[in-house]
Amino acid sequence: MNLVSGIGDRLRAALAALLALVALVACTPDEGEEPPPEPAVDVSGEFGSVPVVSFDAPLPLEDSSVETLIEGDGRELAANEPVLLSLTAYDGDTGELMEGREVGVARTFTLTPEDVGEDLFPVLTGSREGSRLLLQQPVEDNGEEHMLVLVVDVRYTQARGEEVEPPDRENLPTVSLDEEGSPSIDVPDADPPNELTVQPLIRGDGPQVQPGQEVTLQYSGVQWESGEPYDSTWEGGKVPQTVVLDETFEGLRTGLVDQPVGSQVLLVIPPAQAHGTDTLVLVVDILATTGGDADSLVTTTDPEETEEPSGEPTEDSQSGRGEDASPRGGD
Repeated sequence: MNLVSGIGDRLRAALAALLALVALVACTPDEGEEPPPEPAVDVSGEFGSVPVVSFDAPLPLEDSSVETLIEGDGRELAANEPVLLSLTAYDGDTGELMEGREVGVARTFTLTPEDVGEDLFPVLTGSREGSRLLLQQPVEDNGEEHMLVLVVDVRYTQARGEEVEPPDRENLPTVSLDEEGSPSIDVPDADPPNELTVQPLIRGDGPQVQPGQEVTLQYSGVQWESGEPYDSTWEGGKVPQTVVLDETFEGLRTGLVDQPVGSQVLLVIPPAQAHGTDTLVLVVDILATTGGDADSLVTTTDPEETEEPSGEPTEDSQSGRGEDASPRGGD
């Protein structure tokens, strides 16, 4: 080794040691530096479930703030389009849930200032489905100001999950989806089946639908014999619908029980289990569920073992309920 190369080696070693020392100093906090403060409001729990919210009440009055706790990967929300929200609100003064609000219940709105509120509209516009937002805002109640703590889950408005390859059946309708997820149904030139057909097209990973629950869904349907359209929530100006499962017609009730939230299901429903006239073909996206018997175990049911349908969906126009929702109870 010559002299020049030896000096170069020593210089490189010294430079490496100096850089390591600089990096160590840069990464070492000052002795007087304090760790970042804990958030005033802590939110935990899975997206789509009722969040666990904790904070020391009363919260001091502060300016409004919005924090994205979970960044969604679904459709970007735009004005005048449907939006499915789960809202959980707390009184910042008492730490208690706000009265008159259904905790964590999925409700459908149209994204307008009139429907979701002047304050929430700009927050939601541009957000993505699958997001969880934390809003803190001063509000006035009986002449006194206090903080409102609001957790918003922006739910998905179409099925999400693993695609299921349908069986190779010539007499089974075929389904295609456009870019927005709206289904088109092609009915074969054949006689319809005499029994209820339930064929998952997308298998979600949410909780299973239980008897007695309210189910929020998108659907599109045609009548097999006539080929006439039945109804669709995908049409312009419409929003996903919420139905009481036990009060809708038998074929829909039977076909949805045990299916996971997030699924898309093809149902071919004989007249006796629908409205008594035509065989009904439905493509249903299961978006959310509420209520039901939390203590009951969901097991596979025999489609023949069903009760007679009765009643109609609950009526709540802002929630996409009861406003000419076609999957309603039959006679």
